[in-house]
Amino acid sequence: MGDENIAVAQIVEKSRGNVLLAVFSALLGAGDAVEVEKLKLDDPIFLAETMDLRLKEGVWRVLGNREISSAIPVPAYKVWVEPPGEYRRQDIHGKVGEVISPEEAATLKLQKSFSPAVIETALRGLHGLGPWRAAFDEL
Repeated sequence: MGDENIAVAQIVEKSRGNVLLAVFSALLGAGDAVEVEKLKLDDPIFLAETMDLRLKEGVWRVLGNREISSAIPVPAYKVWVEPPGEYRRQDIHGKVGEVISPEEAATLKLQKSFSPAVIETALRGLHGLGPWRAAFDEL
């Protein structure tokens, strides 16, 4: 978010070099002392799968560790299986499960990973530091 602000996010789940990232609306000052346990981390603005590259490179700084709120769900996804030509439930790790109805499939998303740059650009747009693009609605 620039040199003045730090966005707050939490890794909810790790999967094959990606992370399910809960991103929150709060911005912290770059020089602020942070008590991770006191941060309100139960209502993310984005819940998106992304590569863990920015974390490994140290671009996204780790502020600390804490329990993941039970209010943050790990999403289930839909996947089309051919044959026999039906939707099935898929977990974040890619495990395909039971058949689901077309009605339930309509409520689930296809699993999709977003680049770290998309997450960063969406945050800028959300905070008025850049444009909001329709593609960010998928986050």
